[in-house]
Amino acid sequence: MIITDPTLLRVKCTKVLPGEVSFFLDLLEQELKIANGLGLAAPQINYNRSIAIVRVNGYKINLVNAKIKIGYDKSIFSGEGCLSFPGQYVKTLRYKEIVIEENLVEPHSFIATGLLAVVCQHELNHLEGILLPDLAI
Repeated sequence: MIITDPTLLRVKCTKVLPGEVSFFLDLLEQELKIANGLGLAAPQINYNRSIAIVRVNGYKINLVNAKIKIGYDKSIFSGEGCLSFPGQYVKTLRYKEIVIEENLVEPHSFIATGLLAVVCQHELNHLEGILLPDLAI
């Protein structure tokens, strides 16, 4: 079940250990399939761990202990939503392109652009306790 209580979602997550990755990925996949969203972070299913999944336009990104190294070209993204805030859609200021690093599953840096970059930023924000209403402009 997706957590909707902001108090429970405002947590800074701890790192995932290599032996825990498949457990958390399986849980996130199951919940995201039920919720029919673009991404899901562990705090949204009540786990304080630094792991999230992104499923956008055929891309399957697993963000495990990942960080954004750098972002380029901030712009307004209209209509960003969140499974933890059903029915709420806001304008946010997001990078159009980001470089993600320190990803336990994908140890090399990679670049995400467009909607994929927005969803990655959204899920990584969850891992820092930053919520959609915090980013509304």
